[in-house]
Amino acid sequence: MAGAITLAAGVGAAFVVPPLLATVGAESVRASTPSEPATPVISASPVPEPTRAPVDWDSFSEEQARELSDRQTPQNIAISEVRDAFPDDYAYGFITDSGFGMSFKAEAPPEALAILDAVGDPYELHENVGFTELDMEPQLSRTVALVQKAVGKQGMSAGANVFTVTFEVQLYPDSGDQDDSIVLDQAELELLEDSIRPELYPGFDIEVTSVPGVEIGW
Repeated sequence: MAGAITLAAGVGAAFVVPPLLATVGAESVRASTPSEPATPVISASPVPEPTRAPVDWDSFSEEQARELSDRQTPQNIAISEVRDAFPDDYAYGFITDSGFGMSFKAEAPPEALAILDAVGDPYELHENVGFTELDMEPQLSRTVALVQKAVGKQGMSAGANVFTVTFEVQLYPDSGDQDDSIVLDQAELELLEDSIRPELYPGFDIEVTSVPGVEIGW
């Protein structure tokens, strides 16, 4: 999903947190050390998720694949330039069927809009979503730590849906240290979610699901 921030699943010493990844077309964003935002997150706002048809690369001819790459490359470059130049403003960028899109914590800096305008393609602009990419990183890490503390040593995957502003965690109770793994039913999962929500920024949500019968590992 374009724009979704994800953490890979892992087992070992409970949960291993690899570098944070955010999908921007086919690119990955920088990994950085989680830290509290310079300006507080007052309230995060969901944004309608753009419709994007699945791309079946196997069915593409070389010419079709090249045409798609040629169209999306300038968009990805512009997204990367804005992300790197305006870390205190940039929330997330994404690719759509007709163009691309960009979201900002508050009002978009005019210089950032100039970069997007220079691409020459239509783009969606969302301002005042209330958070930046860097704001989400410590929240995602904290969410993982709180879930891990509650369920013990088992595999899990965690990601942030930036459109719904929701941290999505999947638990794999059949992975990891079976003696320490705690299996939660639906009611217990909901109680866990309720206990974590007050720890998140206003407007952020959490969804935890359990997927038994799946074994994962490094």
